[in-house]
Amino acid sequence: MLEGLFGILAFFGTILGLVIGVIVIGIALLTRHFPRARKTGTLLLVWIGLYAAALLAASFSSQPQYLERGKERCFDEMCYSVKALTITQANGMAPIQFKAQGNYYVVTVQLRSDSKRTAQKPSEPDLFIVDAQGDRYTQMVNAGTDPGFPMGQPVTAAQLWDQKLQPGETINRTVAFDLPGTIQQPGLVVSEGIGPLSAIIIGDENSIFHAKTEFNLNP
Repeated sequence: MLEGLFGILAFFGTILGLVIGVIVIGIALLTRHFPRARKTGTLLLVWIGLYAAALLAASFSSQPQYLERGKERCFDEMCYSVKALTITQANGMAPIQFKAQGNYYVVTVQLRSDSKRTAQKPSEPDLFIVDAQGDRYTQMVNAGTDPGFPMGQPVTAAQLWDQKLQPGETINRTVAFDLPGTIQQPGLVVSEGIGPLSAIIIGDENSIFHAKTEFNLNP
């Protein structure tokens, strides 16, 4: 929690510093104070270099975390867990049935609100599977009976949880990933963030090269 707060503060502090630095450089150039402009530009480059070094150091020193079924992964007050896993070559029932090219990993994911007062929903949720080689599998289809999502329809995490949960409320969603029959050590990754900017926040799990927290999907 403290690492995440530090990363966010460092990120917005850097953005503020860059804005101020660019303004100072602009004024210095307009008033022909070229030494001040060069000095400020040098300081900005050093600042960016130190930030990039801290970002990479935090990412390369991170270790993957593995969670078993039923364990929760929380982002502030939004908590996810894997409740069930089925591996099958076909999903659904006639006449609505679809077959996998490899094997369907049918996963039931629960979202629980740990909020005490207000209704909330996830911020920029994402859901995908990674394997032992680091390959990502992002395509998933609805495999449950949730209203508004036909069986076999491609869905995104944002669509699955596009509603606010009341304090203490839980919602289960079942999705299927078509994975190769030879896949090794598949793990489900659930993430939240603030979009592409998460990739450059120090210590954020979505940041570049940062290790992931995975739900173990081994049979």
